Amino acid sequence: MVTESEKAGGLRIWLPAIRAGSGADVFTSRLAEALCRAGHTPLLQWFDHRYELVPWLLRSVQAPSEIDLVHAGSWQGFAFKRQGIPLIVTEHQYVAHPDFAPYRSLPQALYHRLFAERWARHSYADADAVVAVSEFCAVAMRAVLTQPVTVIHNWVDSDRFKPPETVVVDSPDEGRKAYPLKLLFVGNPSRRKGVDMLPMIADLLGPAFELHCLGGLRKAFESRHLPSNMKLMSRTRPEQMPVVYDSVDIALVPSRYEPFGYVALEAMASGLPVLGFSSSGTSEVCIHGSTALLAPIDDVSQLVAYARQLAENPGLREKLGAAGRQRAIECFGEETAVAAYLDVYRRVLKRPCF
Repeated sequence: MVTESEKAGGLRIWLPAIRAGSGADVFTSRLAEALCRAGHTPLLQWFDHRYELVPWLLRSVQAPSEIDLVHAGSWQGFAFKRQGIPLIVTEHQYVAHPDFAPYRSLPQALYHRLFAERWARHSYADADAVVAVSEFCAVAMRAVLTQPVTVIHNWVDSDRFKPPETVVVDSPDEGRKAYPLKLLFVGNPSRRKGVDMLPMIADLLGPAFELHCLGGLRKAFESRHLPSNMKLMSRTRPEQMPVVYDSVDIALVPSRYEPFGYVALEAMASGLPVLGFSSSGTSEVCIHGSTALLAPIDDVSQLVAYARQLAENPGLREKLGAAGRQRAIECFGEETAVAAYLDVYRRVLKRPCF
């Protein structure tokens, strides 16, 4: 059902967000772009990262004029609740998830317990609709929340993230990938992302492989302590990521805990096979044996064995990459996700707000 606002030219959606240098930033930017393409008016407003510690100060921020609804993240959503305007909260990383506990340091656990979890509870209570980005997160949230939790997976722009143009060759050997085979790790430096295992993986793989690492890894390692086949990449703007995926052969996703597998999804859309651990959000995005080879969590020996299997079998790499792209298009497309969010928007706009 189309709302009156849509009939008048589309919804005006306020997207206030704290810039945190995480996947939530990517989500918010992509949501704004997608809503605009769908004929609506997203009003994206960024706030400095320091507000993550004091989100209640954002209660004094004046909302844009004539907005239909507010869509924010869980850690600060409550601060943007305005009288008479529906609030939608998307949970990207449910920090109270019991499976997350082993991968937090003591300071992180205290910060989450004393602050972030409290702010998220306020946001859930104030929200007219709560969305989780994976079924993995939603199951844990439903166990403690009284309101419904809708699952809307994150998505990928398969027109931007796509395999490079196929090169026509005259002989079977021409154009064949030369060693070393390039693996790509993308992520912030944390134990849950498996960063601590990367040097071991690179060392076990040996000179036939190169492990290219992109993210905050330059702060996590000193170059003199790294294996020679482990390469630290300079920071890259999000819009340049398709070029990065095109430059490698395999996406390495050794996460022990993942709310949603953004990197795995981008890699799949780019036609890359995914190599990683069968953990939480990663296994919700990937299918072992079809789009990825996923070892049990912390089983580095099996992970390395899978890497060698992919190296020895170019046909398998191509098969997994093609199936991954097909799954990305069919199950994680922008049109499907935005339609689901618009359905949530329309649902809350039909209810009275206070």
